[in-house]
Amino acid sequence: MKKQHNYNHLCRLPNTEENMAIVRFLRKMIKASDSRWQLVLKGRKPIDGKNYGYGGNLPLKYAKEFAIYIRPRKSVEDKERKQMHKRNLKNWRNKNTVDRMVDILNGHIARERSSII
Repeated sequence: MKKQHNYNHLCRLPNTEENMAIVRFLRKMIKASDSRWQLVLKGRKPIDGKNYGYGGNLPLKYAKEFAIYIRPRKSVEDKERKQMHKRNLKNWRNKNTVDRMVDILNGHIARERSSII
């Protein structure tokens, strides 16, 4: 039974000039439509005499194929990261406020108990 893989890339294509022209055209269309996405290419299947680099990187000039990935543009990622940081900071402040209130109440209850005894 053949092992089934679920890769995170959109597709793999042979590293030919025709396919690179298609990718250039797609990138131009994506940019013209002000899309939040970008295409990222990663080299796959090294040519003879070349190996994958650190972290599985392979320059396209040494690849027989390339994989296409879709990722948010850097500007979109930065904007989302700032929003998430702002939201987390607000939640952190709220949590600290609740924790301080619990500590104050616990201290008050402890003082009342000690004055009763």
